[in-house]
Amino acid sequence: MKKILTLSLFAGLMFTASAQDAADKKVMAGLSLGGAINLNDPQTNTMDANVGGDFVVGMALDWNFSKNIALSTGLEFDFNRFKTTFKDNVYFDYNDKDIRQFKDYNSESTEDNFFFVNERKHKSIYLSIPVMLKFQTNYMGYMRYYGKFGLRNSFLLTTRTNNTGNAYDSNGTSLDQTELDDMKSPGVMSFYKGAIGISGGAEYNISGNTVLVVELGYYYGFSEVFQQEGSLFGDDEKGLSLYNINASNGRDYYAPSLNQSQLLLKVSVLF
Repeated sequence: MKKILTLSLFAGLMFTASAQDAADKKVMAGLSLGGAINLNDPQTNTMDANVGGDFVVGMALDWNFSKNIALSTGLEFDFNRFKTTFKDNVYFDYNDKDIRQFKDYNSESTEDNFFFVNERKHKSIYLSIPVMLKFQTNYMGYMRYYGKFGLRNSFLLTTRTNNTGNAYDSNGTSLDQTELDDMKSPGVMSFYKGAIGISGGAEYNISGNTVLVVELGYYYGFSEVFQQEGSLFGDDEKGLSLYNINASNGRDYYAPSLNQSQLLLKVSVLF
């Protein structure tokens, strides 16, 4: 009986000491991996957008002000994917792998073909910096729980598009080509994508000051995904590439409008 009590006491002390190592650390950092469902909300009737996906990988960092309040941030690469379908007759000019912008347009040029686009798959990479306040419980054995509230700031690194429709040469002759994949698409996406979010999760103390973190959050996108004319981080009309043909057979360049929210699941290991 004495041996059982001694072993139980010893195990309890180790149990508490292990969690205490993590609880006492001011700064914890490590790697994170996650996946998201992109909830796209078009702000125009000229376009539809489906649910997309996001793969997230990067570094997470928690700076503890106290045992129960922390600043949670990090650096994450977001590999963002979603698809849009256009209801209007929408075109763009292109040359090889380059989608041309209005500033490149020359009505007398015979070098650029044009493409009537029905559907477009967007493939973008963002550098995301979450800035969130974290409210956490004390450790209960090896576990503690938390909630977060704050901003997720994403900055565009690169973007490409896969396009489905019909290709024509500069004279309007069909080229019998219905897909243009992996096209360089400058001026399509906004440089900054912002979201305000709330998340919750749990930390499991693996050993010493090493913890496994599982988190689920919802982030409401409040900024434009597509670059708009005259936007803060955008360009003027000359940076746009999509256009409609107006009644006088001229071009009206425009940018579609869409906000994007995310349901994000992440797993991290912090030290």
